[in-house]
Amino acid sequence: MGTLYGVSVGAGDPGLMTLRAVRIMESCGVIAVPRTHGENSLALSIAEQAADLSGKRKVYLDMPMCRDREALDRNYDETAEMLCGLLESDDVAVPTLGDISVYSTFSRIAQRVEERGFKAEICAGVTSFSAAAASLGKPLCLGSEPLHILPYGCEDFEKLLDLSGTKVVMKTGSKSSELIALLRKKGLALRTSVIENCGLENERIFGSLDEVTDDLGYFTVFIIGECSDET
Repeated sequence: MGTLYGVSVGAGDPGLMTLRAVRIMESCGVIAVPRTHGENSLALSIAEQAADLSGKRKVYLDMPMCRDREALDRNYDETAEMLCGLLESDDVAVPTLGDISVYSTFSRIAQRVEERGFKAEICAGVTSFSAAAASLGKPLCLGSEPLHILPYGCEDFEKLLDLSGTKVVMKTGSKSSELIALLRKKGLALRTSVIENCGLENERIFGSLDEVTDDLGYFTVFIIGECSDET
């Protein structure tokens, strides 16, 4: 029986893919590509620039963009069943943006695959916020400073912004303008940097909220530093 590999392809730049990620992608017979709305996967296009995937069988995993728990669980079950059929004869790699341990649905699917008697492994990668910090030329944390990773809209989100240390805000989606207004209200504008499409050709870096435009895309990361440049 084959092994299911969750392969982190990094944060946009194909050069950020690890050697292990390239090796796994090239060794697997099947590439299972997550996608939404029937669109081709950005993760696959990144992987294809770093690994030789010619001759690989490619299948697509259609993932819904919703918060309906019942619909999501049904999709995970169906996806796991399909993957198990492929694993009867091949190793399968699932390319995923950033690092697969951060807000990826792969682990939910992998758990179902393992419950059906197959093996699953995770290949670590470069996170979007690590790559964003590198693009900014700034550390995320120093010494004993804490680092907080916050999905926008999580429980007690506004209170969590008051924690000491650097805050990374992800999953803003179409709510970036709401987040920006909240950061201004809390006096965090000067501490915030924003990166859109980190590592991609259309990457944009905003050193402060004053520079941010109204057309931020889905792949946007907000980094709120421990202290502003004025202190």
